[in-house]
Amino acid sequence: MDDLEQKVEKIGDRVAEKVTMAICTFGKCHIWRILEDGSDRSVHWIDHPANPRFVLHAPPSALPNPPGSQDVVLDKETGLVWARNANLLGSQNWLDANTLCRELELANRMGWRLPTVEELSSIIDPRQSPLALPPGHPFLSVQHGSGIPAYWTSSNAENPAGAAWFVNPWRGAGPHLAGLGNKSIQGYVWPVRGGTAGVSWNW
Repeated sequence: MDDLEQKVEKIGDRVAEKVTMAICTFGKCHIWRILEDGSDRSVHWIDHPANPRFVLHAPPSALPNPPGSQDVVLDKETGLVWARNANLLGSQNWLDANTLCRELELANRMGWRLPTVEELSSIIDPRQSPLALPPGHPFLSVQHGSGIPAYWTSSNAENPAGAAWFVNPWRGAGPHLAGLGNKSIQGYVWPVRGGTAGVSWNW
């Protein structure tokens, strides 16, 4: 084997190694690579035995804060990362909900946003009642119940432009867990990170 063939073989081995590192099980890979302190070390994800669909990350800086207030949850089914506390930002109108997500500093990261209606619906389990979330989910302070506002999404209504989609995780709210609301009313805010969605500002 000449020098050129050896070089090609070594390059092939390195490519294969990187592919192998990329194609691995969720339990062994850092799907959301938050790097610690500017290093090449990924943060530590904590398994959630009650429902292995989810893993948790609690940044060290969260220690002086209330338990769970800085935790984030990776949904291995979608690859999205959610605030563990589903009531970090209280209830807001739609515009303020978008703004607060964009200003949010959570788990030492910015880049948070309102989820789309499809994304927020993806963590809903319509078989469950009264809280329509997957059994054994790790989320905290999920707002639900009679008279409690639903959660805003970034998805605008096709018509009228003054409305946006919401998702209500309370099974008792009616036959549909997603619907439309006027952007001026109050709704809860559940920040998400990752994905490619955004807001189409059609007023």
